[in-house]
Amino acid sequence: MNKLNILIITYYWPPSGGSGVQRWMFFTKYLKQFGYNPIVLTVDSKYASYNLIDNSLTDQVKGIEVHKTPSFEILKLYSMFKSGNKNKAIPQSYIPTQSFFDKIALFIRLNFFIPDSRIGWNYFAFKKAKKIIEDNNINCVITTGPPHSSHLIGKKIYKKFKLKWIVDLRDPWAEIFYLKNKFQFKYVKKLNLKFEADVLNSADAILTTVGNRYQTILKDKLLNSKKIYKIYNGYDKTAYDKIEEIKPDSYNIVFTGILSKNHNYQLFFEALSLLKNKYQDLNLIFTFAGKIDKEVKSLFSEKIHFIDNGYVTHEKAIKIIKSSHLLINFNYLNTEDTDMVSGKLIEYLASGSPIINFSNLAKESNLILQSSKKSFNADSNDVIKVVDFIKKEYDNWFEGNYKKEIPKDIESFSREKLTDNLIDLIKNLVV
Repeated sequence: MNKLNILIITYYWPPSGGSGVQRWMFFTKYLKQFGYNPIVLTVDSKYASYNLIDNSLTDQVKGIEVHKTPSFEILKLYSMFKSGNKNKAIPQSYIPTQSFFDKIALFIRLNFFIPDSRIGWNYFAFKKAKKIIEDNNINCVITTGPPHSSHLIGKKIYKKFKLKWIVDLRDPWAEIFYLKNKFQFKYVKKLNLKFEADVLNSADAILTTVGNRYQTILKDKLLNSKKIYKIYNGYDKTAYDKIEEIKPDSYNIVFTGILSKNHNYQLFFEALSLLKNKYQDLNLIFTFAGKIDKEVKSLFSEKIHFIDNGYVTHEKAIKIIKSSHLLINFNYLNTEDTDMVSGKLIEYLASGSPIINFSNLAKESNLILQSSKKSFNADSNDVIKVVDFIKKEYDNWFEGNYKKEIPKDIESFSREKLTDNLIDLIKNLVV
């Protein structure tokens, strides 16, 4: 077979930062290295509603054919009214509801922009996709979401060209956490479910970042439940191994990523409070890299020496992860029914530091954490377990006995290996 041409439609692309960009940035990088021809269709960053920017990521995708289009972005209008700057205050991982303006904006967003507020890209993206397909011998189309409106572009392509089509669900669609307990008209909910069902049943394959519970939810929506596949998010072993590891003189508890009021951080805060009350002389620091809610930051600052690095490049985030003696991960509230696993959790594992993952009923992440001898999930009843674990690990470190333990099978989570899995799926569809 000649070299496969794969059209990847993704809203998030460098210079966008954050976790949403990394899955297909790395898949594309290694598809190219392995001799395939990925062609990326994305939104021009001048028009995009990116919450975070990381210009360093552009080095990862040099040599990739990328097509960019304009977009009509309702979130930029929101940001202009909210902050006076169309590129500032774009929500991510939460929907503000504090002010009257926020509540009105939320109502409009959830009831007039279905399935999401980035649907203004679809007209431009479909127009460009047609040109790319007509000019190239495209073998397969991949759409990835969120934003799940991107899958509606794929549906129009599928209807017109009948190409093989993979739908990648990085996060749930109808079950995504920010829709829960929010007002939507009944007909809007039905319309969103219809869009989702049409996409899922038209696609030739559906990719998720997890199996088990979320795939069970999806199977109930499908006429053919055998077309669901799991490929985890992973870590870039080549780059990861090159990053220097420097441990500080204090016992370093690390969190990287986004920390908002929608995360279940309360148990960890309670554990820190108990530790401070019982052992006042512990040489503990809590190092954070990413985007943190101001009130949450203030809360932790009262209990522990808090180091806030702010949003950093992905490379710097990995360096901070490797500086840890203990890594903390918080899941979103209201996501237990889908049990999502972040790529960050895999990057945590690769460091060899123990991990506490705060999540109720997290069977999927529990399976992954079993490869790390000291890592575990902590639910709302485990505060004493968390306190005892941190104190024991701290004592080992204080006595000079700290030892990292990298899981033996960690390379199965490498971006290279996961790209091999993706290639096998594509070949099965197009051969």
